[in-house]
Amino acid sequence: MDGLDKRKRAEEIFEYYGALENRGEQDVIVAMLRELQEVYGCITAGTAERVADVAGVKGAFVRALVRMYPTLKEAAFLHEIIVCMGKTCSEKGGRDIYKVLQRVLKVRGNGISRDGKVRVRTQSCLKHCGTAPNMLIDGKLYTGVTQEKLMGILKNELHLGV
Repeated sequence: MDGLDKRKRAEEIFEYYGALENRGEQDVIVAMLRELQEVYGCITAGTAERVADVAGVKGAFVRALVRMYPTLKEAAFLHEIIVCMGKTCSEKGGRDIYKVLQRVLKVRGNGISRDGKVRVRTQSCLKHCGTAPNMLIDGKLYTGVTQEKLMGILKNELHLGV
């Protein structure tokens, strides 16, 4: 789909949801966001603001929904890595794993790698403390992660040239 087709499709989505009586309800807004993400690949700040206008809600509410729903993305990254920062994981090397990821993937302030392919973030606990340190890559759990294991995972499973 080229840029003109994307804008046309997005306008159709805004028009449809804008005409709904319940357009300000959370599930309706999330449905609109998902359709727009199919068009654009992600929900940009501008798209979120437009959704807020169409739904008649505050922009902060729409931005919170985007962050709350794991299937919604603020950038068109291909992979998401979540490093556990719970007490046990961080004490057993989770903090170091996170730092290595930031350095190797050249993660910018928004958590997205310089090449735009990977989003890296932390979570307070992944609920697998007995196998610390832990991380999720695209929803798949990796346990007992060491720096050596990490480099192998990035190279072999994500096919990232690190």
